[in-house]
Amino acid sequence: MNKALHEIRAIEELIEPYEFFSYDAKKILKVLKELREALSEMDKNKIKQIMKEISNVEEIAAPYRGYGLVEESLKHAKRLLSELKNIVKE
Repeated sequence: MNKALHEIRAIEELIEPYEFFSYDAKKILKVLKELREALSEMDKNKIKQIMKEISNVEEIAAPYRGYGLVEESLKHAKRLLSELKNIVKE
């Protein structure tokens, strides 16, 4: 779970500065907050639900592709999904 929390924090650090400029950034930050709460409660059903939302992150990020922070965030999101799959399997 520590790896998942690390990936969440990495994404948050990259996009938090844009929270008030981009609806999409604000939306993703809200999802990450919900995920952090679900992880703390080990609510696997909620984690699975949030995983579906995170899997759509490339679609959300499409208009912003090419920016370094977006590409880096997408890498973290892929690693996060991988970690979450392991968590819900356990």
